[in-house]
Order: sequence, then C-alpha cells, then structure tokens
Amino acid sequence: MVEARFDGKPLQLAVVGCGVVARKHVKAARALSPGVRLAALVDPVPGAAERLMTACRIPPAERARVSVFPDLASCLSALRPDLVAITTPSGSHGDLALQAIGAGAHVLVEKPMTLDLADADRVLAAAREAGVSVAVGHIYRCFPLVGILVGDLRAGRFGRILSGSVHVRWGHDQAYYDQAAWRGTWAADGGALMNQSIHAFDLMAWLMGGEPACIRGTLARQARRMEAEDYGAGILEFRDGAVCLLEGTTTTDPRDHEALFFLQTEGGSVRAGLRRGTISVEIRDARDRNVTGSYVRRWLGTLGSVGRLRALRNLGNPHFALYADWIDAVRTGRAPVADGQSGRQALEMVLALYRSARTGTPVSFPLASGNTMDMAGFLDGPAAES
Repeated sequence: MVEARFDGKPLQLAVVGCGVVARKHVKAARALSPGVRLAALVDPVPGAAERLMTACRIPPAERARVSVFPDLASCLSALRPDLVAITTPSGSHGDLALQAIGAGAHVLVEKPMTLDLADADRVLAAAREAGVSVAVGHIYRCFPLVGILVGDLRAGRFGRILSGSVHVRWGHDQAYYDQAAWRGTWAADGGALMNQSIHAFDLMAWLMGGEPACIRGTLARQARRMEAEDYGAGILEFRDGAVCLLEGTTTTDPRDHEALFFLQTEGGSVRAGLRRGTISVEIRDARDRNVTGSYVRRWLGTLGSVGRLRALRNLGNPHFALYADWIDAVRTGRAPVADGQSGRQALEMVLALYRSARTGTPVSFPLASGNTMDMAGFLDGPAAES
C-alpha cells in the first residue's frame, strides 16, 4: 500500500449505490481526508443515502455538505466530481462507468468490473480516450505485504512457481438472496464465483504471474434458491506449467467467512488467509525458515509516519488500502494496483470457468467469442425448485 499524496485540494468523490458495501467505501474515503472529500451519494431508493450516512456515523455538519441524487446523470450534471465509486449490482457497472468517464471522472468499480468482456473493453477504451483511470474493487491486491511479495516472486527470489490454491467460503443464508431480486441472478449478479470469489481468484492469478492457458470448471446449486451457483470449482493451468486450484462457495456458515491462499514454489511457500476479519500470513524460504517478519518490516518501511498510523488503524477495512492506492494513482498519473485491465482478466477467468462448466470441456484463453455470461437455465433442476 502507498500513502496517497495531498497537494492541498481534496478530490471530490461521488459514491453510486448506498447498500452495505458502500459503507466500506465511505469509511475509507473519510479516513483519507483531507485528500478526498465525500461530495455526493447516488441512489434511487428514497432515504438510502441518509441511512448510509447514519451507519457511517457522519456528523450533521459533514452530512450537510454531501449532496444526494437519485441517479448518476443528475449528479454529474450538478457537481462534476473528480472520482466516482460504483457499488451497484454488477450488471449495471458498465453503463454507470461509461457515464462517469464521459464526464471526465476517474472511476472505481466494485468487483466484478462488469459481467461481459465487451462491456469491460468499452469501459477501458473510453477511459483511455478520456485520459482517466479505472480501478476495480479487488481489495486483496492491496493487503499488507502483497505488493512486496509479488515483486520478490517476479524477481525470482522464490524460484519457479509450481502450484497454488485458493478457497473462498463466504457463506450467505437464503435471506441474503431473498433480500433483493437481483441477487444470485445471471443477468445482474452471478453466483459464488463471480460475486464472492472473483477478487480472491484475481489475487491468486496475480501472485502466480503466468499467462493462463486453459481452465476446467464445475458449478452446482446445492443449498440456495437462486439462478446462479452457490458452489463452483476449477483448475487453472498456466502456459509455464503452473497449476492453480480454485474453489468458491456461499453454502458455509455466514458467521464464518474465510478466504485461504497457498502458493508453492521451488524456493519456498506462502500461506495466507482472511477469516472472520482477521488476516494471517506465513512466508517460508527454501530452507523452511519463516521470513514473514522481514516482510512486515519492509512493508512498514514503505509507509511514512502518518501513513503507517492510518494503515494500522484501518486494517479492519481493506477498502482503505484500495482507496489510498487509487487516490495516489490519480494524483501521480500511474495505473492503480487493481487497475481495469486486471479487472478484465479476472472477469475473463470466471467467464471461462462458467463456459467450461456449461460445455463440460476445458476452455482456452483468451476467450475468442461468446464472452458474455450466457448461463440462463444452466442450473435449473431439483435444487432450483427446492
């Protein structure tokens, strides 16, 4: 994570969508004040913005400076914000991102970037034309130690990467899916892989660093009444011979969310996890020595005194590091760590796994055609009717 620079003029932020995940965005932005200011909230549901500000404990004086709009078009017309964060259902991401980019705003899109590769390509092309950046809510890329570890892996410190695995057990009960009609649908959301697991898959692919060759996948709807999958798994093969096992499910206990990562190389191993909000990391070298402490010291050394205090204070909200990187990228003109191109690649990986599950055959990269989530009716059957 980098410490966002501040040149005396705060960047004006509009958050589109005032649901639960928007709380993390608002809290992250407020923690980075005065470099960024929450200028607007956008949601068509009356009272949603006010409920969000109450949940985030925004004091009355600050609330009075936040404009509320029913749609993004009216917000862009009235304010022209520097930054737009999109936290709406996944199927709406592409159109909203294009609106924001058209108004000259830098965009952060919650994961997944879109549900269609063609939409992702349109967003990236528009951003290049407008000279603005696109970041994606792949928060795991911004976790402590990750950037330093990736640098060492690319430099060959751990030798050749052999294999990896990632398991995402992010349980949701039936009430979660019943709460909103779009949840768990192919058109607006996707299932356990597209929604709950894509950013973990993105991190694993980034750590392994190779070029994907093909993927084999399987999907199931085991316990939830929804269109898409509540369980999915796949094997991702890279052109350099490395292999990664992918698994994601929402059938586990909603009180016990976890994401587990393992990486095996010729010269060491990495174990990492996030369980019930607690991060764990163990990095071992070729002699099986635990070298995690040296990585922690290196990470702390990259932060200034103010940045170190803020980072430690906000470890419980991983969106803080995502925002710190995004804002610094906007101010310096570099690409965000979780940039739009990486968001597109993660989307392609999940779409390829979906296609493999549907066809029953391995699917090669890149996807040459049919780059949408054409899955309607795939999992219909007894589980869907239970």
